[in-house]
Amino acid sequence: MLSLELVVFLLVTKIKMNNWFLRIPQKYFAYFALSLWGALSYMLLNKTLYGIDEGAARALLLVWSVADDVVSPIVTLGLPDFRAIFFVPVGYLWVGNIVAAKIFSMLVMSCAVWAIYRWRQRSGDSESALLATGLLLISPLLIDQIDTISVAPYLLITFALGAWLEQNYRDAPHAFGGMYFSQIFLCMVSVTLHPIGLAYPLVLLWTWYRNPSDAKHKNYFFGGITFVVIFTLLLTLGWNHTEWFTNPIRSLSSLLSGSPGTEDSGVFRWISGIGVFVILLLVIWKQAGKLWADFLGRTLLAALVIGISVGDETWSIIALTICLYWGLPLLLPTRTNWSSGFWGQRGLAMLLLFILSTTFMLADKAHYQTVQAGYLSPRDSLIKALAEDSGNFLNEETSQNPPAKKPVRVASQWPGLTMLACRCDALPLPPTAKDSEALIAMLRGVNYLIFDPRDPVNSSLSRNLATMEAGQVETVALQPGGVIVEIKSPTPVQKP
Repeated sequence: MLSLELVVFLLVTKIKMNNWFLRIPQKYFAYFALSLWGALSYMLLNKTLYGIDEGAARALLLVWSVADDVVSPIVTLGLPDFRAIFFVPVGYLWVGNIVAAKIFSMLVMSCAVWAIYRWRQRSGDSESALLATGLLLISPLLIDQIDTISVAPYLLITFALGAWLEQNYRDAPHAFGGMYFSQIFLCMVSVTLHPIGLAYPLVLLWTWYRNPSDAKHKNYFFGGITFVVIFTLLLTLGWNHTEWFTNPIRSLSSLLSGSPGTEDSGVFRWISGIGVFVILLLVIWKQAGKLWADFLGRTLLAALVIGISVGDETWSIIALTICLYWGLPLLLPTRTNWSSGFWGQRGLAMLLLFILSTTFMLADKAHYQTVQAGYLSPRDSLIKALAEDSGNFLNEETSQNPPAKKPVRVASQWPGLTMLACRCDALPLPPTAKDSEALIAMLRGVNYLIFDPRDPVNSSLSRNLATMEAGQVETVALQPGGVIVEIKSPTPVQKP
C-alpha cells in the first residue's frame, strides 16, 4: 500500500512539474540558454591586456581618459571608430578593466544574434534560424572576435537594428522623427567601424530609391545619408586599422578552427577555406532571390561583396551568418513528407549539425587551452617584452643615485596596444623620411621604436635606421613579431 501511494505521489509530482514547465514562456528558456552561453564563453576569454584589436584599444583609452580626466596622447592618434560610443557605459563604470569591455562585447553579440534570430523567425524560418543561432554562438571565430573586442559584434548589431528600424519607419513614417535620425546615426556608426559598414547606408539608399513610400521622405533619406557618409569619411580619414586584400581563403578557414596563431597556412586550412568558399557561393546562388528580397539579407550580401576587398575575419563572420541563416533552410524543407520519416526529412541537417558543433567545440577547447597556457601572438609577445622587462627597457637607471624617472615615449606601429600595455606615452611611427638625418630629427624626444620590419609599409623606416651612424640607435630586442629599437640621446658636451 505504501509503495502504491509513493507511485501515485511521484506521478502527481511529475504531472505538476510538467504543467509548471509548460506555463513558463519559451523566451525565458532562451534567456537561460544565452546566459549559459555567456558563462561558458567567459571561461574562454583571455583576461590579460594583450590580444585585443588596435582600434578597440584606442577607443577604450579615449573613453578611460575622459572618464578619469587624464591627459593622454591618445587624442593625437585621431578620432577612433564609434566603438567608443558603445564603450561609454562600461568605460565610465569600470575604468581600466579590459575584462569588462570583453563581457560587454559578449552582451552586444548576444543581442545581435537574438535580433537576427527574431528577424528570420518573422520570415517563417523558425527551425533553421534556431539551429543557425546555436551554431553561430559556438563558432570559434566568433569567440575570437569577442576576445579581441573586434568590430564584428558591433557591425552585426548595427545591421540588425537597421533592419528593424527600417521596418518600423515604413510602418509609421514621420519626417525628422526618432526613427529617421536613428537610421542616420546608424549609418554613421557602421561607416566608422569597417569598410563593410558601407553596406548599410548603400542598401538603405537603394531601398528608398527602388521603393520609396513618399517622394519627400525619399529626398530626406538621400540628403541625410549622403551627407553623413561623406562627413564621417572625412572625419575619420578612412579605416586606419584595416589590412586590405587579406587572403579570404585563409580567413574563411578560421570559421572552423579559429584565428591562426601564425601567418603560415597549412594544408588543412587551405582545404577547409576552399570548402567554405564553395559552400558560400552555393548558398548565394540558391538563395540570391531571398537574400535580395530581405532587407537584412540584402545588407549582408552587400557587406560580403564590399568586404571581399578586405577579406579579414570580420568579413568571414558575415559569410558565416549568410551560410547559416540562409543555408540551413535548404536542408530543412518546409513541406514535410512524413512517409520518408524523420531522418529522411532532417537526417542531412542533423548530420551537418553534429559535425559542425563537434568541430566548433573542439576548436573552442583548443582556444581555452591556448589561453590557459598563456600563449601570445608574435606581435603581443613583442609588446609584452617592452611592457614587462623594465630592467632592460623602460626607465633603465644604472647609477647609484638615479634622478627622478622621466616619462618614456614610444613610437609604435600599434600605439593603442602599446599605450594600453606599457602605460606609457605612445605615438604612431614617424612618416617617411628622405634620409637617416631627417628621421633622427623626427624622433627627437622618442625613447624607443617598436615595429615590424617585415611589413612593407615600414621598409623606408628600416632602411633609414640601418644607415644611421653607430651610437645613434641600438636594437635591444629582435623577435618574430618585430623589433624594439632604442634611440640614444646625444651625450651633452661638458663645459670647462
